[in-house]
Amino acid sequence: MVDTISRAALTLFLATTDATIVSTSLPTIAADLDASESQYTWVGVAYLLTQTAFQPLYGRISDIVGRMNLLYSSIAIFALGSLLSFFPGIGGGGIVSCVWVITAEIVEMRQRAKWSQALSITWSCSAVAGPLLGGLFSGKDNLQLMERIQTSFLNWRWCFYLNLPLCLIGFLILFGTLRDVRLDPPAHVSYSFCRRFDFGGLFSFMGGTCCIVVGFSFASTIGWGSPLTIVLIILGLVILGCGSIYEAHTTRDSLFPPTMFKNVTAVTILVIVFLHNAAFNAGTFYLALFYQAANGYTPLEAGVQMLPYSLGSSLASMPTAWFISWWQKRRRDTSGQNMVISIGFLISTLGFALLNLLNEDSQMVPQDVFPLIAGIGMGILFHAPYQVFGRAFKSSELATCTSAFFLVRFTGATVGLAVAGAVFDARMTSQIISNQDIKLDPSIDFSTLKYLQPLSLRTEVLHIVSTSIQTVWIVCTPLLGVALLVSGMSIQKVLDRISPTPFQ
Repeated sequence: MVDTISRAALTLFLATTDATIVSTSLPTIAADLDASESQYTWVGVAYLLTQTAFQPLYGRISDIVGRMNLLYSSIAIFALGSLLSFFPGIGGGGIVSCVWVITAEIVEMRQRAKWSQALSITWSCSAVAGPLLGGLFSGKDNLQLMERIQTSFLNWRWCFYLNLPLCLIGFLILFGTLRDVRLDPPAHVSYSFCRRFDFGGLFSFMGGTCCIVVGFSFASTIGWGSPLTIVLIILGLVILGCGSIYEAHTTRDSLFPPTMFKNVTAVTILVIVFLHNAAFNAGTFYLALFYQAANGYTPLEAGVQMLPYSLGSSLASMPTAWFISWWQKRRRDTSGQNMVISIGFLISTLGFALLNLLNEDSQMVPQDVFPLIAGIGMGILFHAPYQVFGRAFKSSELATCTSAFFLVRFTGATVGLAVAGAVFDARMTSQIISNQDIKLDPSIDFSTLKYLQPLSLRTEVLHIVSTSIQTVWIVCTPLLGVALLVSGMSIQKVLDRISPTPFQ
């Protein structure tokens, strides 16, 4: 079983790394494709939005075609999407969903907490690999490290091409490991799928989310006061509101079980998970932009400079998992997880508040220490919320509630990146317009700002970029503070329903 889960975790690592690999590549991609600053985040948003949109379907489809068949199909779709650089998130979402479901089915109940922690650590480790790999393939200056390979060969497209051999290796490993694992679909599920699945809830949730994301993404281009911007955001909120009413009264198998909204702890966890992933994703993408645009680093140098943030989040998750396991053996409840959640949000709020002090003239020490504090706080929060959430429901409700949990988690990451892009672009555009001496092309190559002449113009432009990125931290800091307050007041201690055993 250990080998099986370990190899499944490698596949999960593949899908989650792809969500962050473009963080250090985006300035290069945007310059190469003549994208404006308002279109800067759309690569990440497109991946996360498709990953989110198809998430509720995977559990039901796996009941019909089988977990293994859906996992293999998701790997194939992910590889094809990477080859075409077109919606690999569809396959990536299937990989994430299948790995967690398979783990829940083949792992004994008393061992699930341990393996959910292991998968969460895998998730956080992808935050380290993504920016480094993206930086390796994106900078022309990286040719010195690669024996001056021609630029036409080594470029940002390898961020996507790299997935092809990895998908093949992952498929072969999983096929050899999981071929004896039997996870047969229940009988007659295909007949009941169309009759019972909550298509209305799915379309309303994703329709409302897409309207809000698109509205924020285009706000700075067409104007915050534009009728289209206002209509999209309001329409999205109305659709979500109507969808919530529908969910409460539908006779179908709703995306969010009615018992979930009656559980204060569950609702609280969903809120803080949404806020946590919104801040983490915004931090990953815009910290990478800060190092490249404000400091003039190459993509690879930016990936290395991000190690305090990304490695801090990864390493922090490991002792957190050990502490939770040790505390749970002593107390037989989720008080350890509750403690970890509060500490995590306290540290991350402090870290993001300190990021507001960074600018284009900051010394190296604060550029390392402040992101490290923010990353440690983020990493502490990777798996504790899910453990509290899972123990708040009966075993028969766990599969549906887990699907809802990851739906909210992915939605938070998507909306967070879209909102961060909107506030960054709005601040930068307003400052450039107000300064008559600055004339920049709508498609800004952030990596060339360090070469602007004269020096006075360069200094002014770098200051504008730096203060514009600060608006992202200004938005994220109070969101994390709200999550801290909500978690401290609303999360209840949930007793562990698993009887004590010497093996847990």
